[in-house]
Amino acid sequence: MSKKIYANGTYNAIGTYAKGKNSIDVTLNLNNDAISSVVVIPMATIKMSLGLQKKFAIAISDEVVGRPIDEVYLDKLAGSSLTTQGFNDAIKKIKSQALNS
Repeated sequence: MSKKIYANGTYNAIGTYAKGKNSIDVTLNLNNDAISSVVVIPMATIKMSLGLQKKFAIAISDEVVGRPIDEVYLDKLAGSSLTTQGFNDAIKKIKSQALNS
């Protein structure tokens, strides 16, 4: 099986979770198949969810920057397991975009 090669660039996707009721906006830069920067914009409308998304947004760079995108899959970060589902959804969409660029 050949290794996937992703196009360098900036990509954006909205990741959804909780049966599509919540979402986060993920923008990242890819360089040589690795994440070189990431920004997460919280989009929750419920105060508790928004608080968890904000904590996640602060912690995400330390977790994924410098890692190959194919190795990025999160279970729980900054006290949130649901926000990671949205992030993983966005990563899946971004990988598809980067393969088709």
